[in-house]
Amino acid sequence: MKALMNKVVLVFGGLGNAKSSVVGLYENLLHTLSSRFDIIAIDPAVQDPKSCASQFQFPYSARYADLDAFLQAHSHTDVAAAFVLTPVGTHLSIIEQVSNALNIQNLLFVVEKPSFSLAEIDKGFNQVIPELKCRGALFYFIDTALVSPSLEALFADSSIALPDSAPRKIIAIAADNPIDSHEAIQDFRFENRIALLNARKLLNLATSGGGGYGFDMGIHAIAGLVRYLHKFGLEDSQVELKHVRAERINESTLEYTQGAETHLYVEGELTSPKGNIEVVIEAGKAGDIWDRRLELHYPDRVIAIGFGTLKYPPYLWEKSPNGIRSTTFDVSGSGYVMHFNDILCALAFDAAPLLSQQESEALMSHSMNLLRSVFNAIGDTHQVREQNIAEVEAHTPKYLSEAELEVRAELSRYLNNLVH
Repeated sequence: MKALMNKVVLVFGGLGNAKSSVVGLYENLLHTLSSRFDIIAIDPAVQDPKSCASQFQFPYSARYADLDAFLQAHSHTDVAAAFVLTPVGTHLSIIEQVSNALNIQNLLFVVEKPSFSLAEIDKGFNQVIPELKCRGALFYFIDTALVSPSLEALFADSSIALPDSAPRKIIAIAADNPIDSHEAIQDFRFENRIALLNARKLLNLATSGGGGYGFDMGIHAIAGLVRYLHKFGLEDSQVELKHVRAERINESTLEYTQGAETHLYVEGELTSPKGNIEVVIEAGKAGDIWDRRLELHYPDRVIAIGFGTLKYPPYLWEKSPNGIRSTTFDVSGSGYVMHFNDILCALAFDAAPLLSQQESEALMSHSMNLLRSVFNAIGDTHQVREQNIAEVEAHTPKYLSEAELEVRAELSRYLNNLVH
């Protein structure tokens, strides 16, 4: 075994499935980091010979099944960063394990979304992280809805201008793997993803973090909403929940445990110094659309902020008395690339940051707590939630007016023209 010459970056979940794992999105970042650090995968998949025939061209110096195996081999190693890219139910325990075993002064934890399981949001953000920050640890939280170029442009120099007044209604959507879609992206239709989704166990509440697809996707919708509220000066406003509806699609091949939802619909109201704002949140899979966006509805116009998906670039779209205008953003500079600049900057590379570590924590803490309140409204145990989940043949939009449904249809036509 070669000695490690450099500081180390640990990648928990570094051997994930190439087709469905988030680690695939980190390939470019890991290559950049490997110029200065030894990159080490920590993943139980090491014990499976197939997974070591790497599915990615990742620059790993070594692979270990768990942190203990790494520490036995390298007891005096200086760890610069730990990437927590595992299923959400393990995030907090990995952070605690690393913190108990290593000197965490200036150690950067990069935590994927959702940050913590529902049952650990309070402990994670309000207890563990403050304690570890006192010991010198650094934290950066990921959700690409926090760093979208479309939202940044709307507040900066876009041809589509943000009105000074607050919108009367905000619709936050994060939905993918629709039942039907443009033929060019039919691989992503729900029926063609069920096997992969079952393999990821996103509807197994013991490993998924306590929620189903509505939890996995809901954090995107809410993080985008919260980022907008913070930028618009409404970060202290609370969303009062009025109706929360959880649904599960009736699909015989779907593997799920008691209390798992495939779609969430939320209606609420935000009271703010700028007036009351209606809020609708929709999140999940197997619905009628594929998008991650905010719709800002004003009396005389609608502005849609698209955060981008695997197949659509981020966009801005406006419908006003003057007609429809839109603009898209270079997808190569969005999402993870913007997060990676923040991470590279934190690790002393020459990169221009967008979000500070403190901002990423404040935004994700706010977002995860709002998501937790949504699930609490459905039920405080899996058994109660199961009773409150509506079994449906199809997920259809809720809490929208005729005019808002027409905007939804117009945006679907627009997105079909953007498929790349």
